[in-house]
Amino acid sequence: MVKIDNENIIHLFKKYSIEWYININISNAKNLEYSPLHDEVSLDSNENINTSITIIKENKKSVFWIDSYSLEKIEFAIKDMLKVIDFGECDKDIILPNITDKIKKDFSNPELENISFEDLEAEFLKFKNFDFAKNIFIETFSIWVNYATHHYINSLWAFKTQIDNSSFYYIEIFWENEDKKENHYKYCSSKDKPNINLEDIKKLQDELIFKLSDSKIDFKSWIYDITLDREVVIEFLDIILWNMWAESIREWTSLFSKNKIWDKIFWENFTLINNPELKDYTWTMLFDKEWITAKKTILFEKWVFKSKFYDYKNALKEWLENLWNSTISNIELVWESDKNYLVWSKILFTNLMAFHTVDESTWKFSLNWEWYLLENWEKKDYIKNISLSWNIINLFSNIKSIWDDFKTDWNFKVPSISFSKQKVI
Repeated sequence: MVKIDNENIIHLFKKYSIEWYININISNAKNLEYSPLHDEVSLDSNENINTSITIIKENKKSVFWIDSYSLEKIEFAIKDMLKVIDFGECDKDIILPNITDKIKKDFSNPELENISFEDLEAEFLKFKNFDFAKNIFIETFSIWVNYATHHYINSLWAFKTQIDNSSFYYIEIFWENEDKKENHYKYCSSKDKPNINLEDIKKLQDELIFKLSDSKIDFKSWIYDITLDREVVIEFLDIILWNMWAESIREWTSLFSKNKIWDKIFWENFTLINNPELKDYTWTMLFDKEWITAKKTILFEKWVFKSKFYDYKNALKEWLENLWNSTISNIELVWESDKNYLVWSKILFTNLMAFHTVDESTWKFSLNWEWYLLENWEKKDYIKNISLSWNIINLFSNIKSIWDDFKTDWNFKVPSISFSKQKVI
């Protein structure tokens, strides 16, 4: 395990009389992967270290990345940075964040640190030994446990540490017979020890078999009430969130730079919060990239855009007394959930293709989807490749109901959502 010597790092930076802060991330991981082609299991254990050094001199900033950690490499980096920093942009608001607190947060689960390769193999064997139906085979299996430590130190003698760990597994199966092939997968991340449930494998298989049943419908283009699976909702919200950085809005590279859009984004009673206080979510980060402690912040409330993501420089430009963090911590959607969310929906969209084609300047999209035809809340048929064309703002202005299928994987507390009057072709 790498030992971080705070005192020597501070001494090193004092030697050059500069303002600075440094991030050191240490990640230890164990993982198991299975190759069905060769019936081969590979096991791996590794430690990754990366160091980010930020120097601020006369309202100019320089950042340097090192894929390791040592005092010698840090000093070499400082010398190189000081040679080029004078060529950088000068901005009166580029100053050292006033961080003086000393914090240590430990979100690790002791069980995860002690997981052995035998533990990973035991979970894998549950999957490999499952009695799959005819023509169904294993496509991919991987299981991974990670425990990480994030260190922050600055020239004001502030020390911050976050210790964290998480696990995930990814399993994929496929059905193949003559010229037909279809696959289905399950991904799960957790703060707990990986647990591959046999019932989950059965559901995965049953879903694949359902997808392979011959479609018996003659689909017609029309205006439908639809539901988007939570994973699809997250994809859309991700685009919205990445347009909320204060600098991109200020520089007119964000859709939110256009004033008319600020009037109404979502349906009323829709509240979206950046909430680092959520418990048990994987990938939580309690400090932003400048290591200002993250705060619970309302992003949207009663359909109105309330907050941006600020770094220190852009917060100063807008004369903010209380700095708002510039990192997405845990996104929480708050609304009264409706257990009957599917009752009016005709179509459930579960996957989308070519999401990168969404127009970033208008948020317009025309995407092909995998979807299920619904009848009395139940899936009746599965079809590929119908198109939903719209723009994200109009889509989210037509929310009809929200389900309660929240999960703690990743960092989105987001459910499936139903939308009214969507044109499907």
